[in-house]
Amino acid sequence: MKNTALANYIFSVKLITVTIIGFFLTTVNAQQVLGENKGRKSSQLLLRRVKRATACTNNFITNDRTNDPLLAAFYPADQLDACLNNSVLAANLTELGHIAFSKNQLLILKRKLGEIYTSGLPEDQIQQLGFIITVYGPEEISTWNITRLDTLALALSNSANVNTTKVIIENYLRGSGSLNAGVLDVIGGPALCSLSEETLRTILPSELKKAKPLDISTCTQAKKDIIFGIAKVAFQDRAGDPNAYYNLTRPYVGGARASDLRSLAAGNISMDFQTFSRLNPVEVEQLTAQNIRDLLGINLNSLGLNRNHEIVQHWVNSHTVKEVMSLGIGLQGGIAPAGLGNFFFKEFSETGSAPINSYSLLLSICIAVMGITLQ
Repeated sequence: MKNTALANYIFSVKLITVTIIGFFLTTVNAQQVLGENKGRKSSQLLLRRVKRATACTNNFITNDRTNDPLLAAFYPADQLDACLNNSVLAANLTELGHIAFSKNQLLILKRKLGEIYTSGLPEDQIQQLGFIITVYGPEEISTWNITRLDTLALALSNSANVNTTKVIIENYLRGSGSLNAGVLDVIGGPALCSLSEETLRTILPSELKKAKPLDISTCTQAKKDIIFGIAKVAFQDRAGDPNAYYNLTRPYVGGARASDLRSLAAGNISMDFQTFSRLNPVEVEQLTAQNIRDLLGINLNSLGLNRNHEIVQHWVNSHTVKEVMSLGIGLQGGIAPAGLGNFFFKEFSETGSAPINSYSLLLSICIAVMGITLQ
């Protein structure tokens, strides 16, 4: 009886254990299946969401819509990506390149062009880029093959900054040769100033002579000096006619030496103040009051009207009081005689709001007379 009872007990324990283990395994398996299904559903949902995010929900852009300026408003970057086929972009690059897309939209077009032209943009396509050029960096532009002047002009017209402008020009020069008159006309003065001094020295005087006048006001002083030196040679055949020579070299006179300015002054050219203000202050400093008077001629009073301009102050502060006053245009300041220090004359009138102290006035006059006498 004891053995039978014991056997029944052991059987019952085994049965309960097997039942518990079976229930546990069934539960775990069900959870795994549920988890897999849930994960699969989540992945499918995410995939559908991604597909929805990249799907073209607007109408696809067709050839006849590529010149619509409202595309930029109707197709944000993700929709432009989804709704513009590469074949349509390639066939209508000129039209799409002239639409005012945002930077993100332009980056989409740039990426698509990279997919179309895997070996680099052909020159014909570079001509059609328009605003898309603005999202290409200098390193990318340096790989382009720019050999034609019209390509250079179109690329420069959409250059994003000085750095890309410089690379575009250097890219062209690398393939075409020199800065001839046609290239100078396309580049213009400000872009020319982005080039190196070594490159500027390659300009032939004969080519500068044939080119349109260039505004080099943004150039460094060293570059102005180089260009004026070339201009002197270019127009030396007109040196016998001071006014004609001055008018031809005026765009480049910011690089003139003091000796050049003295020669111009002797020609009675009456330089205007705007041109005078662009001269090299270091060279102007070397001019005497008589040189200044001859250089500006009928425009001499403009110095008084612009007495606070940097170049005027630079000249005044490097000359004596006597020489400054000798111009007779009301300029104040200058280097005082030794031991007297610098001083300035203040303008006054009878209608002034503050009364004039007669003793102070007399003292100022005495000091002025002493300064002039001691020169």
